[in-house]
Amino acid sequence: MYSETPLPDGAALWRSLGSDGAVIPADGCVDLILREDRVFVAGPSTRWIATESDGETGSVGLRLAPGRAGRMLRTELSELADQLLPLDAIVQGEPRRHLRQAMMRYREGTTGIGQISSTVPLASGSSRWVTSVHSQAIAAVPAMQVASELGESERTFRRRMLATFGYGYATLVRARRAQHLIRRGVSLSEVAAHAGFADQPHLSREFRRLVGATPGQFASSSA
Repeated sequence: MYSETPLPDGAALWRSLGSDGAVIPADGCVDLILREDRVFVAGPSTRWIATESDGETGSVGLRLAPGRAGRMLRTELSELADQLLPLDAIVQGEPRRHLRQAMMRYREGTTGIGQISSTVPLASGSSRWVTSVHSQAIAAVPAMQVASELGESERTFRRRMLATFGYGYATLVRARRAQHLIRRGVSLSEVAAHAGFADQPHLSREFRRLVGATPGQFASSSA
């Protein structure tokens, strides 16, 4: 059983019980996961991942949208990309204790959504820069143009993407744009052209790495 509750700023609380594990496509999000009595941080993913089984008590998570977790974790997200680490190894002091207690209470049903969502604005580090990058990525605007519109050199933009999102701008575009176009029934050759891939074989290789399925398999499952 899986359920998800949206929170402000693109965040979400999720709860999973009885799952034996699943394949999760790369989405660039950062998750705080409570499993048993420990909290783990799943860094921004740039490839598909296989999740573990829930265990007897199930799993509870706080998902933060791409580019939103850096302020809370106080680290460059590129150092966490594609890793699962204990929260203790990243966040110290009061913020760590507060997050762990809030998630445990939510799992036990003694904390409401409102009490947890009050922590999200502090955790998200939302900014006009992140919002602008998101909107440009959805439209597949070239990185050079985005950097220029933000008043940055390409090198500065690249460094800032790695620190804030944990991966480059092209990964953000491809992970979202290709799936969006395939769901709309666009041909794979057109998807490759419009999502920033060199050609259709490049799309197939990268899509499988990002999503854990071929574009054709994804299209069939989305039909």
